[in-house]
Amino acid sequence: MKIMILSDSHSMNKAELLKLMGRHQVDYYIHCGDIYMTFDGLDLDNFYNVRGNNDRPPIAKELTLTIDNLKFYIVHGHLYNVDFGIQELETYAKANHIDIVCFGHTHNPTYIIKDHITFINPGSVTYPRGQYRSPTYCLFDTKTKKVDFYDVKQNAICDPFHEEAKEPFSIFSFFKKKK
Repeated sequence: MKIMILSDSHSMNKAELLKLMGRHQVDYYIHCGDIYMTFDGLDLDNFYNVRGNNDRPPIAKELTLTIDNLKFYIVHGHLYNVDFGIQELETYAKANHIDIVCFGHTHNPTYIIKDHITFINPGSVTYPRGQYRSPTYCLFDTKTKKVDFYDVKQNAICDPFHEEAKEPFSIFSFFKKKK
């Protein structure tokens, strides 16, 4: 099964979000919160989303679901202090026998496998942060457990973790390194 995982679409309107989600043939869609301010639902089969810190009820704060015999936990991330690391998420995942944790909030792409648990943050489709300065989302294949990250602007696979993806050199970064 193929799953599109995205997060933090914030200012993207419903039509733009649906257009982005239509780029790939997938079996499931997971949105990790902060969807869009006037969220009134998306008429898509197998669409799951959670409430981010900028979303309003009645969106669920978290979801647990099984897809292709893998137990997924979906949460925005702010509830687990992900700005400071994944330790709290890791504790929850271990205690609840989670295979795949999908989270957002940091706007920074993350892909970590730790103690047989896969942690995925697709980044933000509108406001990127961190070393990769372009909006991202990802596709996850449940059979191969492979994750491909996509650059929204380039509409192509990207590697947000590669050394060349880091922020370009500036005089400010030069002085920071000299300290």
